[in-house]
Amino acid sequence: MIRKIVILSAGDWKNIRRDPLLIFSMFGILLLAGLVRFGLPELHVFLGNHTTFNLQEHFPLIVSLVLLMTPLMVGMLYGFVLLDERDEGMLLYYAVTPLTKFGYLICRLVLPVIVTFFLSFAVVLFQGVVDWNLMAFIPIACLLALQAPLITMVMASLASNKVEGLALSKVINLSMLAPLIDYTIKHPIAHLVMIFPMYWPAHQFISMSSGNESFHSIFIGIILTVIWFIGLNRVFQRKIG
Repeated sequence: MIRKIVILSAGDWKNIRRDPLLIFSMFGILLLAGLVRFGLPELHVFLGNHTTFNLQEHFPLIVSLVLLMTPLMVGMLYGFVLLDERDEGMLLYYAVTPLTKFGYLICRLVLPVIVTFFLSFAVVLFQGVVDWNLMAFIPIACLLALQAPLITMVMASLASNKVEGLALSKVINLSMLAPLIDYTIKHPIAHLVMIFPMYWPAHQFISMSSGNESFHSIFIGIILTVIWFIGLNRVFQRKIG
């Protein structure tokens, strides 16, 4: 299986190199983390000099949203690769090879998990404005990593081609507003955003930064991610026949 993943990865890299937008989406996350590291403290000082607004109190929320960009970008990147291959009829080809459709799907979903896991650590190491510790962040990175294949499955299941995938990606981007809505709106109806798996890694990161060592958000996030994945996989299997 590892050899098959390496072979597919080499093919992915060729596809990604052909599209500058895809390359930018990979490195754009680190640029955003750099903007947080160097821009947020300056903005905090500026606002402190001209208003009474304390931006520093909200640094954990802002960093958690940047962290959510990691599975979002990686998941959409692999979603487009999957849509490309489906448009070109590659799924039929893989179905008659030893890899099979199931093996192909597993390979396509394992890679986003691995990439997101390590990229999440790169982001949290680079951001430099919120204190964190390694042991508390590992489960958060795992939950973030699980969001990437979920995004890939959303695109592969609901979009019929790359054009529809591009339109769908705009809607998917809205899912990262879930923690922001719950953070800013105190009405109980705002808790409805908790049904989105993307909400929970951000919620856990904010809790960690405030010293809360409970991991219940991780467990809820994993359960919701699995439920969403099972539903999306059924749609995807019907779509590919």
